Amino acid sequence: MPELPDGITLEDNRDLRGRSRRPWYRRALLGCVAALPVLALLNVFGQKPTSTSAAAPAASLRVTAPDRLRGGLIFQVRVEVVAHRDMQEVELVFDRGWFESMSVNSVQPEASNESSRNGRVVLSYGKLNAGHTLIVWLYFQVNQTNVGKRRENVELDDDERPIVHVNRSLTIFP
Repeated sequence: MPELPDGITLEDNRDLRGRSRRPWYRRALLGCVAALPVLALLNVFGQKPTSTSAAAPAASLRVTAPDRLRGGLIFQVRVEVVAHRDMQEVELVFDRGWFESMSVNSVQPEASNESSRNGRVVLSYGKLNAGHTLIVWLYFQVNQTNVGKRRENVELDDDERPIVHVNRSLTIFP
């Protein structure tokens, strides 16, 4: 048998002495990397919508939107207002968390007036008679660099008088 080159031993290079744990380290690392897409498929990181509602004698408000998202996702928000009495000027007041590092793709139906009040976005829809329902759909896209947790509260006002308030929060994963 020919001589082995310098630095090569049969025990280390053929029999792999001392390397019995190394495959398990590689397998564990690969398992961690593979777990991320599996968790995403199980919707751990977002886009499943949740509903939050509140009611008052004058009206009820229901907001349906995801509470966990990932960068780049396009999502829909559904805001439903049911008037229990005549409302003169329906105003939906959105916290700044709804618009911070988000792209607004569409708002349907369009508001008759859009404004800002103390850093919050106000969408005005005019008169809503008792027993009638207003449904507003908003379509957003999460900017890629948008990460963190924020408040996404919605308030229903009647001509700048608060009627009902819905508390929400959003978590955005990288």
